[in-house]
Amino acid sequence: MSSKALSAALTPAFLRKLDRLHLTVRHSLSTRAGNTPMPRGSQGSGLEVESYQPYYPGDDLRHVDWNAYSRLDQLLVKRFRAEREAPLHIFLDTSASMAAPENDGKLDFALGLAASLAYVSLRHHDPVRIVALSAALPGGLRTSPVYRHRQALPQLRDFLGQLRPAGGTALVEGVQTALRERRTAGVAVVLSDFLTEPAGYEAALAELTARRFTVAALRVIGPLERDPSRLFHRAEIVDAESGRKRFVTLSADNLARYEQALSRHLAALAAFCSRCGVFFAATDTAAGLEHSLFQSLPAVGMIH
Repeated sequence: MSSKALSAALTPAFLRKLDRLHLTVRHSLSTRAGNTPMPRGSQGSGLEVESYQPYYPGDDLRHVDWNAYSRLDQLLVKRFRAEREAPLHIFLDTSASMAAPENDGKLDFALGLAASLAYVSLRHHDPVRIVALSAALPGGLRTSPVYRHRQALPQLRDFLGQLRPAGGTALVEGVQTALRERRTAGVAVVLSDFLTEPAGYEAALAELTARRFTVAALRVIGPLERDPSRLFHRAEIVDAESGRKRFVTLSADNLARYEQALSRHLAALAAFCSRCGVFFAATDTAAGLEHSLFQSLPAVGMIH
């Protein structure tokens, strides 16, 4: 699959812009040493001194502050800022609805956004795993290797570039299977159009928060989904996932009902995320990757 957004996200010029971004991590840190600070934490070794404590027999002499000893005649041991890995898990909806309307380019945009977020994480030495979710995939998912270095960007790009939109939405099934395969918490980003029953996406997001992930739900949307009158006036509509067909006339009343239904959908998703402490943003394909990464996501606190 040729993805313009994926290619754009991985150009050297765009990656340099991403260098100043950090993902927000609330509490989801692994036990593996890394570069992400632990709130109010300290440890016996590291790079940045966090505090001092009196020396006790058995303490590592390498961490004694000998300058302090020469001034104060007191043995003090350095304590360092605690740092752990904050793995990034990107759950990417690749169901058929992510290709509709075709000209909105929702999946293409999601691939570029996934690659951008992965780069931000890898640059700060936090590992990345991508999980494609679709009922057309065995077990509802396809999982990438765990990428640990920026040198893995070509492999990450190849994995994303092979993904195709197909099948029904499988947020719950895919997330549950992925968590059985790998339990390490971290940051979980769900990239989807969330065009499924609310109980489905709510169960998937609740599963992640229950496992103490820092969770973000990014609703990918395009201009034609917001305003289908730009597509047609009267046409036979085919559901991309179920295949059901019906004739639709976009009269003023029908268009108003559609706009109200879309507003309710977005409001319900945002309200659920707010109640559960999940970052939420609607990422618009027409606004572009840079707008999402440097305006929409920082505005909700997911990126700083």
